[in-house]
Amino acid sequence: MGIIENGNYIEVHPTFLYESVGCLIIFILLFVNKNNRKYKGQLTYTYLALYGFLRTFIEGLRTDSLMVNNFRISQVLSIILCVVFSTVLVYKKVKKDKKYEK
Repeated sequence: MGIIENGNYIEVHPTFLYESVGCLIIFILLFVNKNNRKYKGQLTYTYLALYGFLRTFIEGLRTDSLMVNNFRISQVLSIILCVVFSTVLVYKKVKKDKKYEK
């Protein structure tokens, strides 16, 4: 996709489209699996982990990101979001599995 900015033609990715399609895919995955949840909050944690994963890649394609040194702030926050909630999902699964072993 191309835009004209300050008289210059620039090729950019349609990141809003990518995010919309990605969010739709996440919604469909969660909707299909809504009855398979094992504990309260599992769908929310899964959504936050998947959304963080999606945003990590989308932010890498953006041309107007807030940068600190060589790091895109939004990308760093997305990675943190993904890692934190993936960790929560794993922790909850392990905790639930140990509960059933006893």
